[in-house]
Amino acid sequence: MQPLFTGPHSLREPSERLAFWLTGLGAFPAALLIGYVLHESIGASQVALFIVIAMLYVTLARGRLLGSSVRIHQRQYPRVFSIVQNAAAALEIPTPLIFVREDNFVPAVALGLGQPYALVLSSHWIELFSDDELAFVIGRELGHIAAGHTRFHSLLSVNGNENPLISLIFGGWLRRCALTCDKVGLLCCGSLDAAIGALGVATFHAFGRQVDYQAFAEQRAEIATDSVLRWGEWLSSEPYATQRIASMRRFITSQSYLDAQAWFVRERGEAPPALVLPGEATVTPRDCAGWWRRFAAAGIDAVVVIAIVTSFGGSIAPVARQSETNIAVTPGNVTASVPGLGAITIRGKTHAVATVGSPSPPPSTKWRWENPAERVLGGDDDLSRSVNTILTTVGQAIRHLGFFFWYPVYLALLVIFAGQTFGMMITGLRVVTTDFRKPSVGRTIWRYIIVFLVWWLIVALSFFWRRILLHDRLTKTRVVKVERVITRVPT
Repeated sequence: MQPLFTGPHSLREPSERLAFWLTGLGAFPAALLIGYVLHESIGASQVALFIVIAMLYVTLARGRLLGSSVRIHQRQYPRVFSIVQNAAAALEIPTPLIFVREDNFVPAVALGLGQPYALVLSSHWIELFSDDELAFVIGRELGHIAAGHTRFHSLLSVNGNENPLISLIFGGWLRRCALTCDKVGLLCCGSLDAAIGALGVATFHAFGRQVDYQAFAEQRAEIATDSVLRWGEWLSSEPYATQRIASMRRFITSQSYLDAQAWFVRERGEAPPALVLPGEATVTPRDCAGWWRRFAAAGIDAVVVIAIVTSFGGSIAPVARQSETNIAVTPGNVTASVPGLGAITIRGKTHAVATVGSPSPPPSTKWRWENPAERVLGGDDDLSRSVNTILTTVGQAIRHLGFFFWYPVYLALLVIFAGQTFGMMITGLRVVTTDFRKPSVGRTIWRYIIVFLVWWLIVALSFFWRRILLHDRLTKTRVVKVERVITRVPT
């Protein structure tokens, strides 16, 4: 566990964890309210799909960074690389992948769902910072990685620039994360003046060099006297700059700062901890997750899949196709042919007569569940009809195959693309082979085919094989704890 974020002198804002859970509990009702105001349907399925799509997008974003950004290393921009390495060594976290791209809005952001994370700096800002100021900017982003914020931040925004709706829903937690990591940045740069200067440049660009920050900080008193002015902060993912300066000034005079500084200047190695390279170590049972941690991840994933399946009119178990129900309407009568029940006839306006087992009338109207996803495009052109046909087929497949089919499909897809599911990301788990390599597509598919076919046996045997389950053994894969991957010494 990261020492800076544990114990009585933890650098976390006192209400950060509470804000995280309150935000998580309130996110769905808030999304429903915003959807109602905007006349858009936002339900559990939309939230679940957003999570899955965001995980895939964040995973693919690394390829976009490699293809369109400059990768920083010892020979490519050594000034930045040295600052990142020193800060990572002090925080005892592996050095992230470092990129520089053109971004007019975000000076620096840490991205990723797990190790190795990526640190992305903007060429628009980077030369405006002195070395001490850059140490603050880099230190606070590495603080997000060390504190465990980054994997959640990346789901909300892949470029670090949240929109007002995201800030309105999640801002209560995001703003506390910012205050937490300002403290880490202050420790990394070692100077309050440098930290405030970096904050000014990040906020005002080159004009930040002309600002009197003592006078600027006094604007906080004016904001404090007007509650309406304070509400404007709710539309941002970060506190007002005046609030951040005041927070750092309080921190540098506290006992927490003295304790953290003493830890920062301790005797330590000059190099950051190294990640286990694929093929250089073998997974041991101690590296694997226990039964309860895997159960928690599976439970979270089950909730996500159930939200998606039920939103399309499906159920946990496969159901008979509703489209097989035929309805015939004649003057004074409505006759429905239901598989397994025969024909049910409703006569007149006030009574009904059901005849079971009689021949079904010729179909005249075929009833099926309507889903908005099946009617995305209007019009009679070939493209509209083709797209609607595909979406209708997908919607019907989701409804009729049921949860127990789509659950392993969801697991396989996310492990193939991201190496972990949403539940695994929350609980800090990852799927690897026995030598810490990423499992191949074929091996991953076979792994979850076994889950689909004999899940009941896997559950029964899990009480005896708590760390390496049946499908792990048969496919030579393992579910490892992320913290063990970081600290594992190659053997």
